Amino acid sequence: MTGGRFALFADCLLLGLFTALAAIPIVTAYPAFVTACTMLRDGSAVGPRTYLSRFRAVAGSAPFLWWGPSCALAVTAVDIVAISAGVPGAKPLAALLSLAAATAAVIALRLAGGWQPDRRWRTELAAAARGAGHDLGGSALLLLAAACAVGIVALVPITALLVAGPLAVAAVAIESRPRSAGRRSPANAVAAVAIEFRHPATAKAAAERNGHV
Repeated sequence: MTGGRFALFADCLLLGLFTALAAIPIVTAYPAFVTACTMLRDGSAVGPRTYLSRFRAVAGSAPFLWWGPSCALAVTAVDIVAISAGVPGAKPLAALLSLAAATAAVIALRLAGGWQPDRRWRTELAAAARGAGHDLGGSALLLLAAACAVGIVALVPITALLVAGPLAVAAVAIESRPRSAGRRSPANAVAAVAIEFRHPATAKAAAERNGHV
């Protein structure tokens, strides 16, 4: 069990590094993060060739993964510049922008955590939006995880090379837990997903006993 946990921790940091490198062109940042999530969820062996192969598959599955987040980021940047310049109504605009950014971040994390390349992106996006509204506890945990990631990078910039990995674990943990387990503690949710990564047969058997499969 200990070896499995350390292996998961190592995989998560390695995926964080691969994601940071793949995100250098900026427009590839979100597909790179989705790739990390899919590899964690599927329990794939983590290596540069495996990551590159999966990245190509994810990036080619839906152009939305390229232009959607990039457009949202561009609009946010323009709004931040306008608020900083002191446009009329800057304070209400700042509050609205903060709320919109938080909502978009949660939906983006849920979309990445549950992404299925064989499904239409509109279907996946709609499911992520519904999940954000129906599972408010999970959405709050994801928002907290994102805020912690941003805070850690702000304090220790070098961690930007690794932080995507733990954030991907959080996204997959929230999206992989059964909806009926919404009140389960965050530690138990992450532990359950860790077991699923390393022991999928055990996780499936437990799910069947609990009536989730």
